[in-house]
Amino acid sequence: MTNDLNVVLDRLDAWLEENAPADHSALNSPATREDIEAIADRRFPLHPDLAAWLERHNGVTAAKGHNGPGVILPEGLILHDAMGMRAGQRALEQAIAEWVDENESEDPDLRDIYDGMYGYAFHVRWVPIATDITGGKLIVDHRDGERFGNVLYGLQAGDTEGPVKVWDSLSHMFQDLLSALTDGTEIRLPGYADPVTPRLSDSDDHAFVRWE
Repeated sequence: MTNDLNVVLDRLDAWLEENAPADHSALNSPATREDIEAIADRRFPLHPDLAAWLERHNGVTAAKGHNGPGVILPEGLILHDAMGMRAGQRALEQAIAEWVDENESEDPDLRDIYDGMYGYAFHVRWVPIATDITGGKLIVDHRDGERFGNVLYGLQAGDTEGPVKVWDSLSHMFQDLLSALTDGTEIRLPGYADPVTPRLSDSDDHAFVRWE
């Protein structure tokens, strides 16, 4: 899928540069190979689509928060850089370790934490790639099998259920984003009542995408 993703990202970059220059300026430079490799740090294979995205843009700099330039995804989702992704994965890992410590006396047969999901919403092979204003996260699933590379959404404050799949891959996510920008199609995330469509804030050099 990486070749397909690069084609989509070429088109996305070009559209943002022409139509939403403030968003285009907020896209970060490529991440270093060292920072990309540090996300998983040999814990599991990093999905090539995620590496390809970071080799293109190391997340975004959203200087005005969840409603300003750089927030190219719906619902105020801000794309993390490689260090933010690493921190998010380690936070889930720590939450799992704490959960196991609290529950192993009741369940002596707990599997290795790399095999299963513990509690309602944590897995060490989940890499959070973006966070919205509610704390909800987009996550690239790195579990083996058909789930490898799926993009999930969840982990909002107060959640009592785990994340759910929104896209099969990052390629599909960015393709849907590009279609929304170019054709005005809707995107709806789980947990949100209504779908949203992109609108440009203005038509000058300060224009950026708003989702309404």
